[in-house]
Amino acid sequence: MPTALVAGGATGIGRAVARRLLAAGWHVQVSDIADDAAREGLADQPPDRYSVSHCDLADPDGAAASVSAALGLTGELTAVVVCAGLLVERELADFTVEEWDRTMALNLRAPFLITQSAAPHLAASGAGRVVLTGSTAAFRGGGGSFAYAASKGGLVALVRSLAVALGPAGVSVNCVCPGWIDTPFNDPYWKRVGRDRAQAERDLVARIPRGVLGQPDDVAGLMAFLASQDAGYITGQSFVVDGGLLAS
Repeated sequence: MPTALVAGGATGIGRAVARRLLAAGWHVQVSDIADDAAREGLADQPPDRYSVSHCDLADPDGAAASVSAALGLTGELTAVVVCAGLLVERELADFTVEEWDRTMALNLRAPFLITQSAAPHLAASGAGRVVLTGSTAAFRGGGGSFAYAASKGGLVALVRSLAVALGPAGVSVNCVCPGWIDTPFNDPYWKRVGRDRAQAERDLVARIPRGVLGQPDDVAGLMAFLASQDAGYITGQSFVVDGGLLAS
């Protein structure tokens, strides 16, 4: 059975990816700062096929620690899926250097360091896959998500370079860019806009051609495919999953 590291798999999209991979027969290591939530989300899964470790991926040492934990599960590593992220919403004048730096550390530096640490093991697997989580924020503006948008734009560029570097080793690297997925991750945005949440959500949904907010499983299916053997000739790509929002 293949083994995956899901970094940031405690809640939301990360949890959905971990559960999909487990359902497909994978071994899964979830590394997250919210390790209690991760255990809760996988409590109904076969205990011999997953493990959870507490890990602050914004810390430079967190990347290697997460990869080491995954290797401890089966001794091998087939895929890395990075779902950890931070969204800070502030007006321009209020955005701090500390908020900028922590966002970049988690959203951009951590995916690079995790991939760097995992690369030799992914190459050794013969079917290595890296799947990073971008955002439609990489392609559009946001009035308060300065660091978040910049980090996700950087991630899209990073994916291309990693794909070039790791292609000769048989490792494919791709990025999935979700639009509005209905998880608590969006709470900083709702707080910043300071309007009636229900009306603000209705206004947003009216702009989405599919007419609904996405759910974590809407993204997890594509991520699980990109982690699979079937996706070996797909690399360096960023896939938008947004219900058609960018198209409109």
